[in-house]
Order: sequence, then C-alpha cells, then structure tokens
Amino acid sequence: MEADNRTGGWRIRSLFGTLGWLSAEETAEFPDLELLRAAGMTASTTAEVDLDDVAVNLGLAPWHIAHNNQPEGTVLLAGGVPAAVDTSMTSDVQQSQIEAMGTASVFVEFHHIGDDIVITVDDSVFGLLGPAADYELLAQLLAQAPIAARAYIASGMVAVDLPADPQQLFAPNVPPLSFGINTPLIPSPLALGGEAADELLNFDPEEFVDPPHATKPESARFFVRPDFDNQPATEAFQALFHKDPATDADDADEAGDDGKET
Repeated sequence: MEADNRTGGWRIRSLFGTLGWLSAEETAEFPDLELLRAAGMTASTTAEVDLDDVAVNLGLAPWHIAHNNQPEGTVLLAGGVPAAVDTSMTSDVQQSQIEAMGTASVFVEFHHIGDDIVITVDDSVFGLLGPAADYELLAQLLAQAPIAARAYIASGMVAVDLPADPQQLFAPNVPPLSFGINTPLIPSPLALGGEAADELLNFDPEEFVDPPHATKPESARFFVRPDFDNQPATEAFQALFHKDPATDADDADEAGDDGKET
C-alpha cells in the first residue's frame, strides 16, 4: 500500500502492478493509517483478487496499528493466541485509565520478576500475565533477550498476543512511528474519592494473596495453539472480549428450564 497524497487515498500495488486504489472516503474509515502516511511509510498486507474485484486486508481496526512504538532493543513475538492479562495486580495504572484507552492495541514488554511474568507499557507496569512456570518457553527467551509483543485492549480488558506456531516464534520488528507528544498513551488517572483513598491507606500487605504457580499442566506450559474452531486470530480476540448475545440468551433459557428464578 502506497499513500496517494493527490487523492488522499492509498494505491494498492503488487509485484504484478497496481491492483487498485482505496478512495479518501474508504480511507477515512481507518484513521490510524494517517500515522503511516505522516511517517512516509508504505504498508505490506495481503489482498484477494477475484476477476475484477480486489479486496485488501486492513486488519481489525482500530487494533491494526499500535498506539505506541515497539520498545527499543526488544525482539517481537509473533501472534495468533490471546492470553488474558490480570490488570488488578498493578498500582501503576488504574482500571479507569485502561477503560479510558478504549479499543486499542499497544506494544508491551515482558519481565520475569520473581516467580511471575509481568508486562509493562512505556515503563508502567500494566499487569500480570501469569506464573513463569506456566510460560516456560517465554521465561527461557527472556533469559536471552528483551521480549515484546502486541496487546489488545477493549472494554477495560487486556489480552497479549502470543505465538500460535512454536516453530515461528518471532515477527519482524516494527519501525517506529511519530506520535503526538501532547497525547499521552495512558490517560491521566481519575481523582480518588475519600473512601477509595482511605482504603488504599489502610491496605494490609499481609492480606495480599500471592498468585498460584504452575497452574497449567506441564504439557501446556509452552506456546500451544488452542482450539478456536478454526477462527482467524482476530475473531478469536473478539471472542475473548465480546460475548455472543445468542449464547447469553441460550444460557438464560437453560437457567429458566432449571427452575431458577431470574
């Protein structure tokens, strides 16, 4: 994809020549593409050609372009398998801040701290991936080099993108983009009310429960692709964040059949 600054759209080019164009109106549906245009970059993707029709894959907006740069000096993991992140384990970022980020993707960096794998975003602790014993291969990689990955945010929840293929663990590094210096990645925290502030001041460290370790069977401690009914990875991420209304209705019917009151 090459920016067509004359029309405000994009030219779709392949080894066989120009396949077509995205108009300015079509491009407006993917505003994050302007980050690539401003940086003078081209984008590589796939397209399907069927007789006179060409369909270009732009990814699942707005997750297709991260809102920050890949941490410098890191090796980027390939993706395909979502792993939920426990954001309640950090005091650096409030839940309200994550919710204020809306639907977005970011680059995160992994850290092996104690018995756990922790992820950070721009030097802020973002959450807990899980016990290192459940991610043995990742722990081994972290002993060799700094590791980064894409993470996806929606409705205040976060999932990190882990490799689907154990034989293809890494993806090409992503060139840095220029982001507005006046637009912080993580929104400012909300002011705490008196009750919440008192709760934090009265926090008893002895009440903190350490997360369980080695919660997965040994055979599942490597990157193994789970069964998503052959869904594309983007649909799998959607399934992680959004329940199917039809499924919810079925669950409600089953509850009614059991004679439980609602």
